[in-house]
Amino acid sequence: MALLGLVVQLGAELRRRGQSARALTLTLSFADGPAWEKTRRMVEPSAHEDDLRLLAYQVKDAAGPQRGWLTGLALRAEDLVTAGQVAE
Repeated sequence: MALLGLVVQLGAELRRRGQSARALTLTLSFADGPAWEKTRRMVEPSAHEDDLRLLAYQVKDAAGPQRGWLTGLALRAEDLVTAGQVAE
């Protein structure tokens, strides 16, 4: 549920700024110290929540079973472009 909240916030902020993301990075922090981070690229730049949600959950699933108490969750938009800009 927390990840969905981050997706909604990120999508709203991207749209407010007139930007789209070409990639998302998910960072999971654990109580015992190690962090897990993964970046995935989108097929097309987007700021739409459905696109962001789908990719965010794909990245989360790539984490697989992690041992340890999850203490932090961050979702970051990467490789930003102006909304509507054609990818080259």
